Amino acid sequence: MIRLIERIAYFISTTIKGIKTNLYLNAVTVITIAVAFLILNIFFMIYRNVNSLLGEWKGKIKIIAYVKDGVNDQQIIIIGNQIKSNEGINSVKYFSKQDALNEFRKELKGQDAILSGITQDVLPAYFLVTVKDSIITGKAIGKVVSFLKGISGITDVQYGEGIAERISGLLIIVKMLGFGIGGFMLFAIFIIVSNTIRISIFSRKDEIEIMKLVGATNSFIEIPFILEGMIQVVAGTGLSIVLLYLVYRIFMYKLHQNLGSLFVNINISFISKETMIALLACSALLGFAGAFASIGRFIRQSY
Repeated sequence: MIRLIERIAYFISTTIKGIKTNLYLNAVTVITIAVAFLILNIFFMIYRNVNSLLGEWKGKIKIIAYVKDGVNDQQIIIIGNQIKSNEGINSVKYFSKQDALNEFRKELKGQDAILSGITQDVLPAYFLVTVKDSIITGKAIGKVVSFLKGISGITDVQYGEGIAERISGLLIIVKMLGFGIGGFMLFAIFIIVSNTIRISIFSRKDEIEIMKLVGATNSFIEIPFILEGMIQVVAGTGLSIVLLYLVYRIFMYKLHQNLGSLFVNINISFISKETMIALLACSALLGFAGAFASIGRFIRQSY
């Protein structure tokens, strides 16, 4: 146990010594990693909030199925049951001619003059249909619309045609950009850590050769360099989270300043604590991978 503690103390002290030896280089590396992760985290935050916003839009997509004039109450019940039988339908609500006029009045509240002389017979009765989120795509929602048009007693079907396609298309674009930018940034960080550790190895090559001569194992020599790489990336990630929070607060302040009362209805969330922990854990693994790739090449093969 004492020997294990001594080894851990040695690895920590050696790692700190290595960082101090190349302090400027390590500082530049941490700042570079912080900027890279800041860009990645900003995009992640945009994706998270856009995804949330799109989810709200999805829930607002409704289909209106107009009912033929002269349809009796029994037929209305039959049509409603037919609509409900479709697996893609989430909810169905019937609006009579009078209900339709009442809804119209609500929308034009304060402009009663426009409705002067309008009776309930002018407006058609209709079914207001909402669909499940799982089918909010152009083809899937199109099938539901075709199904509704085929029901006897339905004269016309209207919905936000094109909105579903745009929502799905925008989400796909955001995801693709996320994967592209994320992959590039992670690869860049991997290369940065590998090169920094390689420079650190070269700066201590005499020390490494002496350790080899006295019988030190590769693992014993490599661990401080691995720790150094992990510390660099974790420190850079931590700094990026702090910078991201500052950017977020400034953005929210400017948004509140410019939008005023309209800002109340805008919900822009910061990354969660769970996401921060996951980012730090992933950054530690990334630092380990970058350092291990470098030391595997330059210690095991060169010394």
